[in-house]
Amino acid sequence: MDEITNDEDSVAKPTRVQLRSNLAYDKLARYLDELENKKMIIQSPLLITKKGRDFLQDYDRISNFIHEMGIKYLDIPLDEMRGV
Repeated sequence: MDEITNDEDSVAKPTRVQLRSNLAYDKLARYLDELENKKMIIQSPLLITKKGRDFLQDYDRISNFIHEMGIKYLDIPLDEMRGV
């Protein structure tokens, strides 16, 4: 996430998020609404909340565990799971 945020204030621009995620704008807007409803982001300005950062840390921890154990999940190559 740090690669799509401003260095000064950790604010992400919606256009940059859209380009990095390779999503149509309407689909991105739906996902952002869902994440905001779950209190994982704030949309204006676009910021990740503590709950969102905690989720990302947990996801990374699980992803690393799966990678270390050599577990294949849903036929997704292990290289694609890391750093998502």
